[in-house]
Amino acid sequence: MAEIKLNTFQINILLSPQEKDDFQFLLEKGVYCSTCKDICSEVTDYTVKLTKLNDLLVKGKCATCGNKVARVMEFGEDQAFFKKANKFRESVAKKKP
Repeated sequence: MAEIKLNTFQINILLSPQEKDDFQFLLEKGVYCSTCKDICSEVTDYTVKLTKLNDLLVKGKCATCGNKVARVMEFGEDQAFFKKANKFRESVAKKKP
């Protein structure tokens, strides 16, 4: 299984309301910046990928210093998310020529 880049619409489909709140919290207060030696005030210019393990990998920039930051949100062990992620993977695979 390959990593799949997700857009905002796809993220909203995959995440439950509580998971969306957790995701937003991560972007605002849950990513460590090795340059600032602190939690980022916000992650900007980020991309999100669904990993091989059905976790979400967020890569972006620290809003304070512009350094690259990354964080994995572990969802792969959540059975409901795992099932949604696999259905999403199947739908993406069907659309490829």
